[in-house]
Amino acid sequence: MRSGLNLRISFLLVLTALLASCQPGGRNDGEADTKWSKDRTWIGPEHWANPLQDWKVSEGAIVGIAARNRTLHSLTKQVSNTDGGFRVAVNIRLDSNGGSETAAAKGGFRIGLQGPMADYRYALLNSDQWVDAIIRDDGRLAVGEAESSVQLSIEDWIQLSLKVVFSDQEARLILQGEGDDGRRAEVEATFPADRLMGNMALLSDGIEQRPEQAQAATWRFKDWRIDGEAVVEKKDHSFGPILWTQYTLSGRMLKLAALMAPVEEIDEPVELQLKSGSDWREVAQSEVDPLSRTALFRIDDWNESVDKEYRVAYRWQGKAYYWGGLIRKDPKDQETVRLAAFSCDNGYIFPNAKIVANVEIQDPDLLYFAGDQIYESFGGFGIIREPVDLAMLDYLRKYWMFGWSWRELLKDRPSIIIPDDHDVFQGNIWGHGGRKIPNMGSPPSGSDWPKGGYAMHPDWVNAVQRTQTVHFPDPVDPGPAEQGIGVYFTELLYGGLSIAVLEDRKFKSGPLAVFGDRYGSIRAAGLEAMNPSDAELLGSRQEAFLQEWIDQQSEADFKVALSQTIFCKVTTHAGRELRRGGSGFDSGGWPKNKRDRALSILGQSKVVMVHGDQHLGALVHHGIDDWEDGPIGFMVPGTANGFPRAWWPEESGENRQPGEPNWTGRYLDDLGNRITVLAAGNPELGSNEIPKSEIHPEKLGHLKGSGHGIIDFNRSTRESTFELWRLDFDAANPKPEDQFIGFPKTVKLEAN
Repeated sequence: MRSGLNLRISFLLVLTALLASCQPGGRNDGEADTKWSKDRTWIGPEHWANPLQDWKVSEGAIVGIAARNRTLHSLTKQVSNTDGGFRVAVNIRLDSNGGSETAAAKGGFRIGLQGPMADYRYALLNSDQWVDAIIRDDGRLAVGEAESSVQLSIEDWIQLSLKVVFSDQEARLILQGEGDDGRRAEVEATFPADRLMGNMALLSDGIEQRPEQAQAATWRFKDWRIDGEAVVEKKDHSFGPILWTQYTLSGRMLKLAALMAPVEEIDEPVELQLKSGSDWREVAQSEVDPLSRTALFRIDDWNESVDKEYRVAYRWQGKAYYWGGLIRKDPKDQETVRLAAFSCDNGYIFPNAKIVANVEIQDPDLLYFAGDQIYESFGGFGIIREPVDLAMLDYLRKYWMFGWSWRELLKDRPSIIIPDDHDVFQGNIWGHGGRKIPNMGSPPSGSDWPKGGYAMHPDWVNAVQRTQTVHFPDPVDPGPAEQGIGVYFTELLYGGLSIAVLEDRKFKSGPLAVFGDRYGSIRAAGLEAMNPSDAELLGSRQEAFLQEWIDQQSEADFKVALSQTIFCKVTTHAGRELRRGGSGFDSGGWPKNKRDRALSILGQSKVVMVHGDQHLGALVHHGIDDWEDGPIGFMVPGTANGFPRAWWPEESGENRQPGEPNWTGRYLDDLGNRITVLAAGNPELGSNEIPKSEIHPEKLGHLKGSGHGIIDFNRSTRESTFELWRLDFDAANPKPEDQFIGFPKTVKLEAN
């Protein structure tokens, strides 16, 4: 580190210039927000709270629970260069709120938040380096290892100010604090300049675990200011209060949902507006559902033959906000209609910039998300299961990551989004008709899932379903399941496709409820014992729907069935060590007799089935009474695979086609189902053993077999072409090796 008189003089000159530039009216004179009026949970569109439910606006201040790593990021201001420096200032106070958990509390600034992926959104949740400039519970200021000798009273308001000056690849940090009594403290430290690049946040740190909210100590903040030459402001980084939209168009019925931030007080309705010449015309209004924070618009006489620009409008705190896109005309006259399919986003490559950019180039007509849009681990901080309102905020902050990733695509084309097990905070789900899991542990765990049922409160489950499925066509049989849990299985007509949306989890029997004490050893009893007649898969209501759907006369050129998981066990190895085994009871291949019944209905017409769930891509031709007498099943891998699975059978399949990989051909899966594997997208050997900390997130996802699927339905040739794309590629310049081995595959389909 340099020292000496010349350096000191140089530093003082730079500091003097910096302080002048940091006065109000300079290049970045802005307060991050001083409009802390109206008590609410959501801080505002320029901020991201970690986690959402632990921050609020109360009595004119920002309040954060004093618990480990609670941060409030500025979305619109980041440090992106070393021009001069910057200043951050805030008024801060620690409130014990009658509790005793103020030990180890520290509040102030967390700056230079960054991670291995260069995206401000990634840094919100996955930063692996930063610098804290804080005041501790003992009243001392601290920057890194340096601390002040003077102690301030943390129970009174303290003016906390951090000044950063860049010079010769170094950053000089000066943290100052002044109490209401006039007492002052100061501490200085030096860091490499690049350690200060990235996001900036308030820090409300404290005890390790989240306390009961009523007893939690909190840090209060007022007048947060960020300014200086090194700070770049990007207002387009804001998020909300209209977060994104998702819609379907079926025939002449448009249903569009707007996902809203929890603004608490809804002063005005949300509006749907359409472009008319150079003007915007309001066509519908909607109230916001108070739990799911969704606003739904429905138009039954939509002109599906033209493209139409739309926007959703909402006024919040006196300002108009908009989010819009394009309602595409129904592509039923196109020769080829393209469907893109995704599933199982484990979150470690949020915001999925590479895959989103590639899909935008591939330009599908319709998006299908097959489940696990979120995982319990999304964004850190665990999960909250009760009370319902707090648990919903916990879910919403996770689901926002999904919407933020995909909203540029969702706004311009129809989407089908269905929840799976992790979406409802379960590692597996056998819905058992919608009942509550009997004799459930507290908290519930993996041993509870096979009992069958839902762990979460039915109001919460319904709100989760609303966030993902409220924009679907009306359910064909709308009666609720047990506990009043709603259903969404339905039909959608779009682009010459007749699409049946199924729920293959909600009515499925829990295997522990079926087998009792024999559950752990039932495989040894043989296939017949594994498939009792009283176990359910889709249930009678959905079976009746499928039969009617198959029987009906339709102008559609193709029939497509969408569900969470594939109707067979097309995995052989699973788990961290990718060992042989796995029961397969969570797949649609069990119970076999009900699987066969459903496929027999679908096999009457050459239906294409599309699924996710298993973290593996595969294309199979189902067999029921004979080989290849059922529909085609296409399973897509996770967009960011977590729990690893593979299809590595010990023997080559029978009737394997020349030149195809050894894992293709005819097989009886572990549940006794006939399947002909046409292609499979396996992970790289050893990828399951690579620690996340030792490899770039996108590279890890690529090696673990992450990716997405594309299906092109060609009307004139009656063919479907299945593509399975790996994560790390450039859709503007695709190469054969960018797809998994064996893809693309084209399959001839019979007339419906």
